[in-house]
Amino acid sequence: MDEIVKFDEIPSMLNASLRIVTVLSLLAWNVFESLSLRTFYPLTMVGLWESPIWRMILLFIVWLGAEWCESIGLMTGIAVSMYIANMIQIA
Repeated sequence: MDEIVKFDEIPSMLNASLRIVTVLSLLAWNVFESLSLRTFYPLTMVGLWESPIWRMILLFIVWLGAEWCESIGLMTGIAVSMYIANMIQIA
């Protein structure tokens, strides 16, 4: 009954918890995005779209998510794709 959690298992439990939270939050964001035809973004995100550095940061975020976990990379890629599609519609 009283199991002691080993010190080396804590990072893996934390990693799994962070993955689950990240995947669920990205899933909720993607569902919200897909149910609306046009999402209203803050003016700063619309203004940043014109900067090539912002686009490289988005690619880096997708790559970083994919390196961490395939599910997170997929969800991040979908979220960035929806953002790009909305920015193309707005511009």
